[in-house]
Amino acid sequence: MEGEGRTVFEGATISSFRVRILGVLENAIGPRHSLVLARLSGGPLAETGVIAGMSGSPVFVDGRLLGAVAYAFPFGKEPIAGITPIAEMLAASNPEAPRAASARLRLPSQTAALAAPLDRDAVAAAFARPQPGLVPGAFRGEALPQGLGGATLHPLALPLVFSGFEPDTFAWARGVFASMGFAPVMGGGAAGSSPGPVPDLAPGAAIGVSLVEGDLDLSVSGTVTHIDQGRVYALGHPFYNLGPTQFPLRKAWVHAVFPSLQVSWKIASALDAIGTLDQDRTTAVSGRLGPLPRMMGVVVRLRSPRASERVFRFRVAQDELLTPLVTYVSLLSVLQGHERAFGAATLRVEARLALAGGREVRFEDVVSSEQPAQAAAAVVAGPLAVLAANDFERVAVDELSLTVDAVEGREAATLVRAWLDAPLPLRPGSVVPLRVQLRTRRGETLTETLSLEVPASATGGSYTLLVADASTMDQIEQREMRQAFAPRDLDALVRALNKLRPGNRVYARLTRPAGGAVVGGEYLPALPPSVLSVLSSADQGTSVVPLPSAPVWQGEIRAPRAVSGWRQLNVPIER
Repeated sequence: MEGEGRTVFEGATISSFRVRILGVLENAIGPRHSLVLARLSGGPLAETGVIAGMSGSPVFVDGRLLGAVAYAFPFGKEPIAGITPIAEMLAASNPEAPRAASARLRLPSQTAALAAPLDRDAVAAAFARPQPGLVPGAFRGEALPQGLGGATLHPLALPLVFSGFEPDTFAWARGVFASMGFAPVMGGGAAGSSPGPVPDLAPGAAIGVSLVEGDLDLSVSGTVTHIDQGRVYALGHPFYNLGPTQFPLRKAWVHAVFPSLQVSWKIASALDAIGTLDQDRTTAVSGRLGPLPRMMGVVVRLRSPRASERVFRFRVAQDELLTPLVTYVSLLSVLQGHERAFGAATLRVEARLALAGGREVRFEDVVSSEQPAQAAAAVVAGPLAVLAANDFERVAVDELSLTVDAVEGREAATLVRAWLDAPLPLRPGSVVPLRVQLRTRRGETLTETLSLEVPASATGGSYTLLVADASTMDQIEQREMRQAFAPRDLDALVRALNKLRPGNRVYARLTRPAGGAVVGGEYLPALPPSVLSVLSSADQGTSVVPLPSAPVWQGEIRAPRAVSGWRQLNVPIER
């Protein structure tokens, strides 16, 4: 059988190419998922082979739509392609199907479980933990022996164009997204700009799907297969097989086709958004023209002594799996592109996540290291990953506001001494100054003061005063609680994120050897023995972890730089 295919090789003009049907591969990509094998010719195909960006190119036989060009052999010497039948594309794109819980990005339940209480380092690392789950493995052919990799049909790679991204960030992101089945390339051009007129969408037209829009742009390009009453079908294979999605659909302009021995690809730019991609399935993606999806607005304010405030604005697609990763890459690009990527530097980060429904998460941190941009971007991506992984309800983020103050140099200090500037023993109800001495990397000393308030109800005896950085205080509380972090609802998760300790504070707590407990994940430091006995009984069904000591006072003070170190004092109190 002979047929005709349609795609865009340059600009926005739909061109034809010839198709000769070779046969049908039954169950080629799964049970009851077959492919039509065909040899393509015409246009640049003899030189380029099957092109990344042709995904979705419709094939017609005797005027009837057969399906979409979607698969090819790596390193093929001839343009032989796998065509996804249109019937399977239509059947798999039911827009009413809910997204399964298993499709969500989840933190591993055991080895990577977060300890209670949450600490800032663990939350930042939570962004990286799900990364192995992003890699599709053998579905894209990575797990096949090298000798067999070229003998297997693979989905055509989707050109993923990074516009406005810093080159070092792109170099890192390229490996991550390539392992996910995309073909990352550096590009340029703003949304809405094209060298010539772009006609209305039609079968064979170039189409884009966006992950980021604005001062930075991250989009893939493919081809429209079919349009039915405002509903668009494309690709013939998954975007990432996410199920129900909410990504912007955009027109696209093809600048040229780049021929390559490994995989040729279309150099394309996404244009104005024209609708919403709402289904990402094994055999197709589909969406509707018209209303645009809800996206997370991002505003980054970057300040430094050497330049006036710079403001970056962009929007990120809302997806439980991809939003934390894409946000991290975008923030990393802004920071590395306008501040030092290597060398000693300090970044002070203040962020606010405005969630749909009125909730908000606020957090701050100070990162002082040789490569602070990566850590600062993870400070923001971590809470997004934790919120996306929650099992209570789907979280939509209306806006991320981020302010970063950059200083060239290590703004860090070590806690070297702590003492009470008052005679001992202390009396219940007294307020005494607690002095804390910090030493910078250059040997300078700073003295900070906070007021220790002894409770009027304090009994006589020997107390312990711990003065420490955020990391040390978190670790001590986690050893005392001996529990994994398990919030009861989304509100509890939001409260925990809002309590994350920033690294530019000195924390202090006064404890006594007395009966307290962690009851059902709640920290109750001053339980009477009778109440503790009742709660600990087997018939209560409540998780109770006794505490060897109970804090009677806690305080903190903001330091001018990142703090590390701790000191412990014995404090006698006499009534």
